[in-house]
Amino acid sequence: MENKRALPRLLGTEFKRSLTVRFFLVPVGVVLCICLDTWNQIPFMWTSPETMDVYYYWCNSFMFGGFYGIYAVPMLATLPYAVSFCEEYNTNMLKVLLIKAGKKKYCISKVLMTFLSGALSVSAGGIAFIILANSFVRLFNRARLPETEAFPFYELLLQGNVTGYFTAVIFLLFLTGGLWATVALLVSSYFPNIYVTAASPLILSFLTSRAYLVLKIPAGLRLDLWLQGRSSAGTDRLTLLYSTAVVLGLTVGFGVLFYWKLKRRVESE
Repeated sequence: MENKRALPRLLGTEFKRSLTVRFFLVPVGVVLCICLDTWNQIPFMWTSPETMDVYYYWCNSFMFGGFYGIYAVPMLATLPYAVSFCEEYNTNMLKVLLIKAGKKKYCISKVLMTFLSGALSVSAGGIAFIILANSFVRLFNRARLPETEAFPFYELLLQGNVTGYFTAVIFLLFLTGGLWATVALLVSSYFPNIYVTAASPLILSFLTSRAYLVLKIPAGLRLDLWLQGRSSAGTDRLTLLYSTAVVLGLTVGFGVLFYWKLKRRVESE
């Protein structure tokens, strides 16, 4: 019974550890990233509120090639918890934690909390921006409907379900934050340096996007475009389903690799 309670206790402890100042600063960083991608249009919130909408700013950051939304936001996802392995390893706390929890429970808690902390903090930033921007402009200007027809979740906007649209894209942002935080955790097991770990999503997201282009992967099969809300996997429901399945599958795979690397690292010392 005591052994069965060990993992839930560990998860609770690690969740509390993830709620640092960095966790609450990440949403601020996400809001700033969206603003930086659209900095020259931000004044239009006050000067032309009748023509602008939240959708415009969101899409220009996450869908239409905004640097900060696409490359810097994944890096922010690492800050709450993904760098914790580096801190534990470099302060010699890792051995103590492994003795208390065991390698498997340690890795499960580490991967799960890394995913959740990155996903929650980044998506909270997206929600914060939507709420802040909506205090100045409407969520969606229906005059933009022709511009949105080629993108996922058009039907929601066509039906006037703007809340449903933003719920869908926030969920995709949630998956994005969790995925890249887990990638950073895996990188930290090979290079236990805080700066390398934090920078890895920025570098790897850029290299991944270039690889898609070099390999000429169709837009309908690109995970990065699914998560940006820019490409569809067939239908809106399938896009959400496939995005979730692929992200969770990759997260499990990265967790297994993290466990193997941790095991080899411990055995070699």
